[in-house]
Amino acid sequence: MIRDVRRSDIPHIFPLIDREFPEESALLGKRPEEFEKVVRRVFRWDSRLVVGFLRLVGRPIFRFLVVEVDRRPVAMALVSFPRRSAYVSSVVVDPAHRRRGYAKAMLEEARRTAKRAERRYVALDVLETNSGARTLYESVGYRALRARAQFVHESPAELGKGLAADGVVRPFRRGDVSALVELLRRQTPPSVEEVLPTHPGMFLSSRIANRILGSQDAGWVVDRGRGPEAYVAVSVSKATEAAYMTAPVLGESVDDGLAGALLRTASAWCAAQNSPRILCMAADDNVRGRKALEAGGFRHAFALWTLYRPVD
Repeated sequence: MIRDVRRSDIPHIFPLIDREFPEESALLGKRPEEFEKVVRRVFRWDSRLVVGFLRLVGRPIFRFLVVEVDRRPVAMALVSFPRRSAYVSSVVVDPAHRRRGYAKAMLEEARRTAKRAERRYVALDVLETNSGARTLYESVGYRALRARAQFVHESPAELGKGLAADGVVRPFRRGDVSALVELLRRQTPPSVEEVLPTHPGMFLSSRIANRILGSQDAGWVVDRGRGPEAYVAVSVSKATEAAYMTAPVLGESVDDGLAGALLRTASAWCAAQNSPRILCMAADDNVRGRKALEAGGFRHAFALWTLYRPVD
């Protein structure tokens, strides 16, 4: 039986995720006691009321699916709802219950959920090395959209030394959004823009998410008096050791020195929050962003593919 997650499922789900995604879990550095607080906030009546209302009016935030066997969850998948698409993540089936069609059943439920939410596509990520999962996804209609890579920096304090001078790097402001949306759209391949379009919400904080996750975030731009030419943001949560950095958005006018200053500013903020490492997911087509990460000492941790399929 496929159903929505219940609070009683959590003690079974988190160990399953840790076992089946060991590399990702190690990089995140989950803090169990803080995750328990996140779970309590997710299931609070006011959070459930907001999530339910947004789903009712056609603006769903997420749906957490589980497969129940003998009153226990043995498989799970999380469905979120960016613009135009639904995004499926954390697809996992307990090894003792594999080859019974549970993954396909969850993918089909995710497709139906996307259709009800009036999304055109469903997208998901798969590790480059996980050929079995990719074969499964392709068997139900998914195809490649873009390649991405997870980068990690193990010393934010070291990277954050030598901040930008003369006020060229400044904090992000809401008024920067329009220019940044146009900048990112110009740099995004049309095929990706069709499935996962650039939109203002990508640059703005979510109060609901920050409250539930116990997180905080900050962003910065390069601005030499002509408006934002580059952007990066970071977030930290009490539930994980690692900070998360968005992929750098670098305009053509931004040289390597300014790109480095932007990353150092963000890294210094992470160091001030006592984050021992920074994670950043960057697409292969973001050539200048990846170059800036590598120049700043970020190392390649693993590669993955984003796949997608039409809802119908």
